[in-house]
Amino acid sequence: MLQAGQPFRPVIKMNITHYMPCKKPRRSTRLEFKEKEAVKEKSVQSSPLGFFDMFPVELKLMFLKYLSVEDLSNLTITSKVFRNLVEGFLTIHPILKKDIVDRIHIQSKYLPMPAIKHTDYIQLFGRLGLLIKRSTCLYSTKDRLKFINEVLTKLLCCNYTEHCEDLSMCLAMSCFGKFLHTVIAGWDDCECVRAYEAICSHTCLMKNVKLVLMSKSGSHQRLEFEIRCFFRRVFLDPCSSIQDKAFWMTRILKPWPLVYQARLIFLIYGPVLEDEILWFELSENTPAVNSVQSSQHMGGLANALQILHHYKQEWSEDDVVSIIDEMTSSPEEWLAENMAHLLILCGDVITSKLLISKAINGRMMELSSLITSFCLVCVKNSLNLDYVIAMIRHVLRVIDSAKDRQIFSCSITDMFKELIIDIHEFEEGQGNDMFYMVTSMAEFTKKIMMLAFKEP
Repeated sequence: MLQAGQPFRPVIKMNITHYMPCKKPRRSTRLEFKEKEAVKEKSVQSSPLGFFDMFPVELKLMFLKYLSVEDLSNLTITSKVFRNLVEGFLTIHPILKKDIVDRIHIQSKYLPMPAIKHTDYIQLFGRLGLLIKRSTCLYSTKDRLKFINEVLTKLLCCNYTEHCEDLSMCLAMSCFGKFLHTVIAGWDDCECVRAYEAICSHTCLMKNVKLVLMSKSGSHQRLEFEIRCFFRRVFLDPCSSIQDKAFWMTRILKPWPLVYQARLIFLIYGPVLEDEILWFELSENTPAVNSVQSSQHMGGLANALQILHHYKQEWSEDDVVSIIDEMTSSPEEWLAENMAHLLILCGDVITSKLLISKAINGRMMELSSLITSFCLVCVKNSLNLDYVIAMIRHVLRVIDSAKDRQIFSCSITDMFKELIIDIHEFEEGQGNDMFYMVTSMAEFTKKIMMLAFKEP
């Protein structure tokens, strides 16, 4: 009891256990270990990366450094988490290293890269393209094009510290072409068009092409050859099918008018000597003596024209005929023998369409010159003149007037006569030319006489 005047003092109850050391309840060590293992196993099973998820991010990225490009590419398609991890790794550790870029550029034409290395580097960039394709599969086209342009910037010869001396041997654009076609494989046509426009814009390609096309042929030799190499190595040569090549050729040619389309085809596939495009070679000489040389000089042109002819979605037969007409008359008119070589390589369909076009437009002199040149080429290459007779039949079918048919037939023999006289008067010492011309006229005459006096 408190007495009056005394202060109140609370009574504190003391708990002796508060001052005793706390002891953990006694448990078996085996049970504790078993419990920890169960928790660990549960977390591993629920993790998308399994045991690999137990490592910190820094250690995971360090492990990825020891994987090849192909292994990284395969990892990206295993799971979303691995794809994100590889994507993060590529952001920190660029796969296109400077030493690789240095090796594919040619610093000296006297120290070319061994041929056996070419395929290895191109295959390497194919694997790099597959890795980028898989790791950016959820990106928009615009974002994926940024990766493509980033690689292109590193590989362009103009951005290289030491300018490539031998552009024909440089592998940089061939490697980028393989990389590009691997990344865009399976894209829609509209997406591929966007890729083409992005690359052209990134490299100022259209500006350079316009400069070359609007200038005199051969006035920008280095730039012409660079454009040729870029178009062929980046867009055309890596194509796996004729349809793909036709698509890319159409993208290259269609923005330009007909005259420039013909010049572009010759620039890309015409004959070349070292780093110079031979614009006037087919107007001044007949480099193709046999079928092998003919294929070497004009095989690329003929193949390109055939591809356009088969791509009927955007090219008509009249378009192809007009391109051939323009190409064989610019910058100077081709020799008739060279034109005959080209048409034989193009095939019967294109040749007949071209000859019929000339017949309809009344260009009989050109027709007779081509027919005599066909005979000459057939004799030089030991071919049967049935091909020539078939072409004459195609022409005669579209000539309605009997008088015009007679004029056409006579013009062929007159052309033989003029060519023989020209060889005799102006080409002294050219015995082979005279021999082949006379032989071709004799063979043609035999064939005509056999048809004329053929027994029923």
